[in-house]
Amino acid sequence: MQKLKPGRLAAAVLLSTSICLWLGGCGLWNPNSEPEALFKQTLGGLAGKDSFRFTGKAAIRTESNKEFRESVAYEGILTEHDKLTIRSMLPAQPANAKKPKQVTVSNFHAAESGFRRQDGEWVHLFSEGNGMLSTSLARFNPLAQLDAIGRLPKQIKEASGAARGTRVLRIELNPTAARGWLAEQLEEEMGGIRQQANQAAQIGSSRDKRELADAWKKGDAQMKQMLDQSEVGMVYYLTIDKRSGFPLKLSSETNIRYLNLHNQEEEESLINDVSFIP
Repeated sequence: MQKLKPGRLAAAVLLSTSICLWLGGCGLWNPNSEPEALFKQTLGGLAGKDSFRFTGKAAIRTESNKEFRESVAYEGILTEHDKLTIRSMLPAQPANAKKPKQVTVSNFHAAESGFRRQDGEWVHLFSEGNGMLSTSLARFNPLAQLDAIGRLPKQIKEASGAARGTRVLRIELNPTAARGWLAEQLEEEMGGIRQQANQAAQIGSSRDKRELADAWKKGDAQMKQMLDQSEVGMVYYLTIDKRSGFPLKLSSETNIRYLNLHNQEEEESLINDVSFIP
């Protein structure tokens, strides 16, 4: 048996490692796997990718108004395996606006945020542009969404109507887990808002600082109260390329039913669609 020289051996190891990462940790990619196993293989393969892009759109719809109230388009790019940048592509505006807001160089990228994956978590590094919008960009991180799906209680089954060459998984989170995951995301956003408020208060008076602090505390308490009494449902649809195992699309619908400040029941839905580009 011919022995590999050190240089060739190292190259062979690197090649083997990269192949194993994409095939789910050396568990060979099997397009005919059961839904749960297919999801794990896809998640493992995606975690081994060094770079790819994605584009997405999100919109909010209320029960009282069946039309979408707000919408935002965004894009993201993963580089160096663990560096992620997400930027909004259009300014937030009513989805049913008759005359869209004019897009200029200053508002085309209304906000941008950077993250780094550390110990399985996505750590916020920076934000630029529209402050309120930049604090929400973390919620549109599809990698964080997939990580959460992977660790939370859920039901996974095959969805019908998949296009040729693909498989579609329907993933529904346990209601308690869904509410906890939503609360975690909203609390992170509130933390970002508080940080921005504290920075803005540095140039204000002591009275301004107290008023900002009181407003944040009141808003945070109201949000937690509504979440404690809420019912949350989260359903995801993951489209997977049968040949490569690469995820093509992640669609989700989050429904939340809660009591508002007037003790009236309200219902909102967040619709989010993400397309992945190798």
